Amino acid sequence: MFLDVLLDMLFRPVPQPLGNINLSRDTGNGRKTSDKTLSPYAKRLGMVALVLAVVCMAPDSIAQTAKESIDVPPHSRLLLRAIGSGDQVYGCVDGRWALTAPDAKLLNQDGSVIGRHFAGPTWKLNDGSWVKGRAVAKQIATDATAVPWLLLESVGGAGRLGTVRFIQRTGTHGGNAPDGSCSDSAMRRVPYTATYSFYEAGQ
Repeated sequence: MFLDVLLDMLFRPVPQPLGNINLSRDTGNGRKTSDKTLSPYAKRLGMVALVLAVVCMAPDSIAQTAKESIDVPPHSRLLLRAIGSGDQVYGCVDGRWALTAPDAKLLNQDGSVIGRHFAGPTWKLNDGSWVKGRAVAKQIATDATAVPWLLLESVGGAGRLGTVRFIQRTGTHGGNAPDGSCSDSAMRRVPYTATYSFYEAGQ
């Protein structure tokens, strides 16, 4: 359908003004060309080229914006916000540090332990409810030493956290992979903190 619109723009007859108009001029070698038809068609070709350029660039721009945004969908409802405090655990794979799992406590605003955060990544509260997520977007942290901010989508859960659809990791400090190479079977724990916000889907 989009191609039909472009073709219509390109080949639709150019309206001519009424009156005595000299539609041709002598080029000096016996050939004549139209002053009144070339200019409008040239403009129309330029417009079509501009539309095509914008359409070609739009998907990349949209993808880049989406990738960099960790915002939850509109109308999402905040269910719980907790502070994660613990370690990012790294193991050595082919001479380089690779994240193995998080290992952290979940704290409420009063500093009391309300649950744990561990491999999966999984968040589990003291009441037994849990949610597991997968990262769908990330954003570079404001702290250069910190792990990225993330938007994660639930892939399963139960109990109170079973209604969670999205988890945001923000406000991170520390946790980046160690510098340099490593030897196989080596493990390293890097302290970090982060804010985890758990959202239910809106109506």
